[in-house]
Amino acid sequence: MPPFVYPSLPNIIAHRCNSLAAVDQVLAAITDPEQVYIECDVRMSQDNILVVHHEKRHQGQTISKTLFAEFRGQLLTLEAWLAYVTTLSVHIHLDVKAQLSKGKWIATADSALLYELLAANQLEERVIVTTVAGKFLKALRNISDKLRLGVLYNQDYGMLMPTSKKAVNGFINKILEFNNEIGLEAIFLNQRWLQVFDKQYKVLDTFFYAIHKAGIKIAVWTVNDQHWARRLAEQGVEWITTDGTFRAKDIQRAKSQ
Repeated sequence: MPPFVYPSLPNIIAHRCNSLAAVDQVLAAITDPEQVYIECDVRMSQDNILVVHHEKRHQGQTISKTLFAEFRGQLLTLEAWLAYVTTLSVHIHLDVKAQLSKGKWIATADSALLYELLAANQLEERVIVTTVAGKFLKALRNISDKLRLGVLYNQDYGMLMPTSKKAVNGFINKILEFNNEIGLEAIFLNQRWLQVFDKQYKVLDTFFYAIHKAGIKIAVWTVNDQHWARRLAEQGVEWITTDGTFRAKDIQRAKSQ
């Protein structure tokens, strides 16, 4: 499979495919797997085993403070997940979860271990890795200049949404500064931020222009409304993360109407 291709319409990221069964369900619902990105959440056990899991706990046990063997095979390793997904005609989005420590976001995974898995499966140019933890992204960039990296912004992580047009401009500058540091492939934004930029501040066009002018792609999650998906498609968003079964051709048809 060739590296990422950015068509003129959004690609679809299938949200939280944290089991092989979930991956199969997505594949059964789509018509063009090469325009689909399978997303999973990455954490690490106490003994440094990378696992696929969204929540920080599993059956009451904190994953980062528990030995992998104590889960008795109930957690899927990232190694096993990748071994399966790499046989499919899809791209991969790995979202490395983070936790707040002393006012800073710390990734719940080891950058060297993650890169080792990706390199072993020859996935450097087929994967995008995202997290809210900037230090983790910097560590990955120091390891490899090939990896595609994305920074994630979300008020659910305690990040403050810009509250004025001036603050939005400051947010843009913050993104551009970080891009200068590590070379971002994309920013991943909670859709609620963009809805506020659009309806309240009327700066959605300005925001998209500034980010795209810098060569940064835009991904939006979690979009389960067709009308909003069309609006984002018109703005040139490269990825739409969804819980539903939106297909790229459906959005393309909507744009042409």
